[in-house]
Amino acid sequence: MSTVELRRRSNAASSSTSSTRRGGLSAKALLESSPSHDGIVLKLHVPALYPFLPTCLQRLLASQWLNVLHLSPRWAERHLILLGKYCYRFTDTSASSPKGSPVPMEAINVRIYDRGDDDLDDMRFIWDYLPPGCSAVFTVSTFGKTQYFAVSAREEATTWINSLREARQAAITRSMGHASHVPYPKSWEYYDALGTSLVNQKNRIRNRLEESNMKQMEMSSFSDAAGPMPRGYYG
Repeated sequence: MSTVELRRRSNAASSSTSSTRRGGLSAKALLESSPSHDGIVLKLHVPALYPFLPTCLQRLLASQWLNVLHLSPRWAERHLILLGKYCYRFTDTSASSPKGSPVPMEAINVRIYDRGDDDLDDMRFIWDYLPPGCSAVFTVSTFGKTQYFAVSAREEATTWINSLREARQAAITRSMGHASHVPYPKSWEYYDALGTSLVNQKNRIRNRLEESNMKQMEMSSFSDAAGPMPRGYYG
C-alpha cells in the first residue's frame, strides 16, 4: 500500500476514531475505520476425520439422509475485514465481535486454487462441495492451520491474495521498525491492540483446554494400567 493511500486512510480513519472506539471489535466499527479490504466469502468447515475417510464413506455422509447431521463439509458465509495487522471474520456486518481468533498478518501464507486443481492432497474433495456461483478458492495458512475460502471468480480471489500479501509485508516492515516515516491511522493502532488482546485471550483458553485434555488422558492411561480396583472382603 502506497504512502499516499495510507495517509488518505489515516485522515479518514482519524475523523471517526472517537465513534468507532465505542464499538470495540464490532464489524461496524472496523468498517468505519477504512479497512484495507473487506467482503463476503464462504468459509469451509470440515469435520476432523472427514479428509481421511474412504471416498465411499464420504459420499455416504454427504447423502440426503445424513447431511442434516453436519458430518460432511459445509460452507458458511463470513464477512472478512482486513484492517491493520489482523484479518477478522464476522458472521455479517452487524456482528458485535469476530468469529474465532483474528488472523495475524505477519504469520500468514496465502494461495489460490481453481476448480480442478489436483494438488490439494487430502482436500481434493472440496470441489465436490463448492457452492453454486463459486469457481475459485483461496487459502490462508498460519501456525499449521489452513482456512479455505470460496469466492465467485479467480479475479476476486486474486484481489484478496494481493491485499493479504500487502498487509503481511506492511505488518512485517512495521514490526521491524522500518515504517516510522509511513503514516498509520490511530484507529488502526487501537484495533491492533484490541486484536492482540483477543488473540492472547483465545490462546489462553486453548492452552487451558489442551492442559485439561492432557490431564484427562493421563488419568485414563493410569486407570487402564492399574486395572480394576480391588474389591473389599465383603465385596
